[in-house]
Amino acid sequence: MSTVNYITHLNGVMRKFHKDPGIGPGHRNLYLAFFQLWNKKRFPQKLMINSQLIMSIAKIRSRTTYLKLLQDLNKLGYLKYYPSSNPQIGSIIELFRYDTDPDQKTNNSCSIFDATSVQNMVPFNKQKIKTFKNSIKQTRPENEHIVLDFFKKEKRSYLEAQMFYNFYEAIGWKMNGNPIVNWVACAKKWILKADEIKKNHSFKTQRDYLHTTKIKDYSDPL
Repeated sequence: MSTVNYITHLNGVMRKFHKDPGIGPGHRNLYLAFFQLWNKKRFPQKLMINSQLIMSIAKIRSRTTYLKLLQDLNKLGYLKYYPSSNPQIGSIIELFRYDTDPDQKTNNSCSIFDATSVQNMVPFNKQKIKTFKNSIKQTRPENEHIVLDFFKKEKRSYLEAQMFYNFYEAIGWKMNGNPIVNWVACAKKWILKADEIKKNHSFKTQRDYLHTTKIKDYSDPL
């Protein structure tokens, strides 16, 4: 037998399976097990099979199920089954080819509409990716003076503005390893955090003052 085109054959038989209402998952698995052995033996005209080996490859546990699926494939015309009455000699199957029928070959042609759609898709996707990248482009202040002016408008100190700028300039304007996309929002968060820390520190100082552990003698007159 001439060499079987592996891909064309499988494409053809799978298309036929798809259109055949009598084919189920078990039929597919069994056929592919036969095809694997057929391919390993270099596509002989007829193939002697070992039922136990085929059942193992096809993941079929029941011999009754195996025989039923095999007879179905034979009846539906996907192969020819020659059962053996001699336990010392395996049964024979003959797989029909699906790589020689022009109707079964894969159609690699592409209509004008499809080709145009594919060509138009590439620049569209590139533009979409470019737009997305621009939307998340890192924004950082152009210079320190812009940060100083912003903190001044927020009625914050010159020193605090310098601390903010120097801190994020040193780490490349990143937060948690990711580029900062809005430095103004980051500065506002910095201010809120600074106020929170200041408030907590003030509260802690007052609490420590009221709950001192220093022993006092209240018997002495004021």
